[in-house]
Amino acid sequence: MSSGGAALSDALNKVNRKWLFGAVLGLILWMLISYLLKPSVTIQAGMPAPDFALESTDGKVFTLSQLRGVPFILNFWGDDCPECINELQEKIRFARSHPEFEMLGVAVESGGLEVLAAKRKELGITYPVVESNAEVEANYGVTVLPMTVLIDDQGVIQQVHQGEVSKQRMTGWTL
Repeated sequence: MSSGGAALSDALNKVNRKWLFGAVLGLILWMLISYLLKPSVTIQAGMPAPDFALESTDGKVFTLSQLRGVPFILNFWGDDCPECINELQEKIRFARSHPEFEMLGVAVESGGLEVLAAKRKELGITYPVVESNAEVEANYGVTVLPMTVLIDDQGVIQQVHQGEVSKQRMTGWTL
């Protein structure tokens, strides 16, 4: 290649690298701005619980209005979440020993109802388990698993707990 051709090739490579760097930087800035401007939902005690309609592993659809009249617990969990699995047996025992509460397992990224039904059986979950969706997760502000939401018989949030829930904390749940 002639020296003129090599110089032109070097110049084009520098221009291409600058464009690539600019494009990558622009993409990173766009992602950061999009993340910062994304509305985030934070639920807390005293707020009305967001409505939902979620299908369970046995084909039943659970809604917030259907659960009114009885205090209930939404347990957002994932089968690939070690903390979720750690607390699972305590949640099962709590559900059995506290019939005054309805426990509803809300599986995040479950792989579908058939997979979820098999996982429910494998783990010995005795309470209903429903498949979550992006809208419900956004409405409840689910960013950490497990996440447990205690809702009173009027549909008002009483407690929100992110992370593994201890037996002692569950024992203190009363309405």
